[in-house]
Amino acid sequence: MENLSLTFNFYKKKLKLTNDKIAKLADVPVQTIERISSGRTKNPNLKTLKALADVFECSLDDLMNLRDTTKPYYFDETTAKIAQMIQGNETLKTLFDTMLFLTNENQQAVTGLAERLKNLQEQTV
Repeated sequence: MENLSLTFNFYKKKLKLTNDKIAKLADVPVQTIERISSGRTKNPNLKTLKALADVFECSLDDLMNLRDTTKPYYFDETTAKIAQMIQGNETLKTLFDTMLFLTNENQQAVTGLAERLKNLQEQTV
């Protein structure tokens, strides 16, 4: 269940739920939900897992990635590493959350700006 937090956050984002809402729907303390979301709790009890699977309308196998124990089925290895970096960095979380709500044109503008900043940084190193 090493990738439980990745799977949890996938369903959370997919269903547009907050930790508070998940806690209420699952009848689980919000602190438990926050620990699962952040990856601090890697092995919650079966009752909690079942409640989360019910909220996310998925199987326990899907929630715990038991179909493929090497990586979540919707991630390749590189994407999983990037997701873990984002999960542990509030600035990156904010940036990616913001990008989700931008139009394609504005996403391209932000991407272009990021590429220019990267090039400038590489030139100064």
